[in-house]
Amino acid sequence: MPPAGSHWTFLAAVMFVLLLFHPGLPAQTEPAQYVGSDACSACHEELAGSIVNSAHGRLFQEPLPARQGCEACHGPGSNHVNSGGDGNLLFSFRRASAAEIRRHCAVCHATLANEIHRRRTTCLSCHAVHHYRQKQFLLVNGSFQLCGDCHDRRIKSRGGR
Repeated sequence: MPPAGSHWTFLAAVMFVLLLFHPGLPAQTEPAQYVGSDACSACHEELAGSIVNSAHGRLFQEPLPARQGCEACHGPGSNHVNSGGDGNLLFSFRRASAAEIRRHCAVCHATLANEIHRRRTTCLSCHAVHHYRQKQFLLVNGSFQLCGDCHDRRIKSRGGR
């Protein structure tokens, strides 16, 4: 009877050979490709629907894949899809810094992203692509409430000015 350790040695050798010749996970080793918004809608139907009915709805008519639908904001989705939905394989506004968000939005909204309140806020301080309350400008609240949230505090801190 062979020694007990040889069984584990054999299994380790088999695993090494399998890993050596296995092509790997394509979702994490291949450069990301654009897959189209239909692939996104298969799992994220409600979120995709909120965009179609908003000011960003025209993204679904864009001819260039890099400016089309969901991938215009979140980047190419092939690795995300092939991984079974790994959110780390797409651009996430929740995980992004304020500077990253401004740069990302500036791809399409260059003049706005660089001019409006650039020091204290991000685009997401006032706008929400998926969960907006005011459809035309994708505002998270009515404009008076949004402005008042910051400007009322500033006015009060300056002694009423």
